[in-house]
Amino acid sequence: GLSGGAILLGACPQHIFCQGAPPVQKPDVKEEDDDDDDDEFSFEFAKPPVAPADINLQFSSRIFPGVEGARPTVEFLTTSTFSLPVERGWPRDKNSPEDVAASMRDVLADRLPRFAQEFWQLELVGAPPAFRGLRGGWPKVSEGATAAALRWSWLPAPFPPLLTLRLLGSEEGGAVRFELGGLACAGSASACISISCAPLGVSGAPATADSEGEERLDVRLTTQLSGFPVAGRAWGFVGCGGSWWHESVRLPAIRKVLEGFHSMTAENMMLFYVAALQGGPARS
Repeated sequence: GLSGGAILLGACPQHIFCQGAPPVQKPDVKEEDDDDDDDEFSFEFAKPPVAPADINLQFSSRIFPGVEGARPTVEFLTTSTFSLPVERGWPRDKNSPEDVAASMRDVLADRLPRFAQEFWQLELVGAPPAFRGLRGGWPKVSEGATAAALRWSWLPAPFPPLLTLRLLGSEEGGAVRFELGGLACAGSASACISISCAPLGVSGAPATADSEGEERLDVRLTTQLSGFPVAGRAWGFVGCGGSWWHESVRLPAIRKVLEGFHSMTAENMMLFYVAALQGGPARS
C-alpha cells in the first residue's frame, strides 16, 4: 500500500593535476564521456514532501512489582505522529488509511531492531535482509526458530548476546510483537516489544488536474516495551541498588533509543513513502 522513492548517489569525481610538458594538441574531436561518475545525480521524490503534523512525542515508564518472587518489571510506552504525502488517481492508488498504517507498521517493526543496532553500535545476527519488511523472514516463536541477536562485537558467541528477538505475531489492535531475551532481559520471561500504527486522518488541499495538492496522512506510531526487568538478577543481592541502576542507566538508555527511533520516523518516512489512497481524479 506504499510507493517508495529512490535515492541515487554519485561520488564526486576526483581530478588529479600533474606538472610536466605541455599536452600534445589533438584534433578538435568531440569525445564521449564514458565516466558515469561525472554524471549529475538528483533526488526525485515519488511525491514531494508536505508540511508534517507536529510530532507530539510522548514517553512514559511504569514499574510493576514482581510476581511470585520474580524481579520487578517496567513498561516503556512511546508515541509520536508522522505524516506521509497522499497520492491519488493512479491505478495502484486504491488503499484506505488503515491499509497504509498497517504497511507502515510492518516497515517500522522491521526497522526498529536495525535502528537499535546502529544506535548502540552492535552486531545484528540472524536477521533477514533489510528493506523487506516482516516478509523477509524474522525468526518466529511459533516455528521454534533460533532468535536473532544484538551483541557486542567484542563479545561473540558462545557468550550470550545483549538482546534476542523472535517474532510473536500480531495481537488485537494490529500491533506486531517481538519476544525479547538475552542479557538485557535476564530475570524476565515475558519481555516483549510491540509496534503499532493507527491513521489519524487526512488533511490538506487535495490534488487537482492542475496541481499536486498538499494532502497528507497523519499516522500515530506506538512502541510498547513491556515485561522488561528493572535490573538484572545480580542486583537482587544489593537491595535498593536495582532502583539506582534502573534510574541511572537503563531508563536513560532505553529512552534515548526509543525517542531517537520515533524522531527518525517523523523526519524520514515522508521522504521515502507515499500514502497511495483511493479516490481523486484519474491519471494516466
